[in-house]
Amino acid sequence: MFKFDFLVDECDKDDSFKDTFCQKDSPSCLSQEETCSLNCHEATEILPTQSILENVDVYRLQCHTKILKNICISHLDGGFLLEDIGNVSNSDIKKAHEQHSDLVPGVYEGGAKIWECTDDILNYMTEKYSQDWWTRKRVLDLGCGAGLLGIYAYKQGAHVDFQDYNQDVLQQITLPNLLINTNEQTPLEHVFENVKFYSGDWSKWTEFCKGSYIYDVILTSETIYNPKNQENLLRCLKDKLKLNGVVILAAKTHYFGVGGGLHQFEALLNADKCFDYQIVWSSSEGVSRQILLLTRR
Repeated sequence: MFKFDFLVDECDKDDSFKDTFCQKDSPSCLSQEETCSLNCHEATEILPTQSILENVDVYRLQCHTKILKNICISHLDGGFLLEDIGNVSNSDIKKAHEQHSDLVPGVYEGGAKIWECTDDILNYMTEKYSQDWWTRKRVLDLGCGAGLLGIYAYKQGAHVDFQDYNQDVLQQITLPNLLINTNEQTPLEHVFENVKFYSGDWSKWTEFCKGSYIYDVILTSETIYNPKNQENLLRCLKDKLKLNGVVILAAKTHYFGVGGGLHQFEALLNADKCFDYQIVWSSSEGVSRQILLLTRR
């Protein structure tokens, strides 16, 4: 069975769908085949391919379901995903799979795996916030990976943007996961009025989306493991959070082999003085984990 481990070293084009949801000559709306010709980590908006739309029923047969207090969330089986992604020759996920790694810096940032802190945030949100709290809020799932946090918010009535470093994570994992969690009777036009998908490095993505939406809620899980990226993450939070918005961030206190951790990030927050934060949940089981709630000062 395939198992990820950290390794630390320094297109199926769908013109009809694209015509329906965006202008054909818009550089910000690209199918997978078109985005393959770009730098894989340049910021761009990602649209579903026709094959993904046609295989939703197949995906539904391959999924697992998380049963929470007030909602169920389905997601694709990791083995099924890796077998399918293995056929994509230029996939960043395939490169990581071949190296048996959770992380290939600058190439792949772990989006194919559902990390432990994702479940922590899901359980916290289930206990803390009612469905009414989410309704009509604009939510960002930052570093979304499988997208379960954003899918939870979407199913509660929020408008959600999903952002991840890798295009193929969004195309092959996040999008299918979102689609298997939608009502089968809901027209796709309505679904894609309420969700967007963006790839790219955080600094490039915030520039790409400059002047567009800012968010009521930013959800982010296990995104502080690399100390070199913590300042980029903080800058992204400052750029994209509304004045009265909230960030829900979950992470481990230390990431062995990579060097990052919550204490480092808390020190960065203290020095920057842009956010107040409080620890709203913690666990000492295994590697210690916490959830931070950030609000603007």
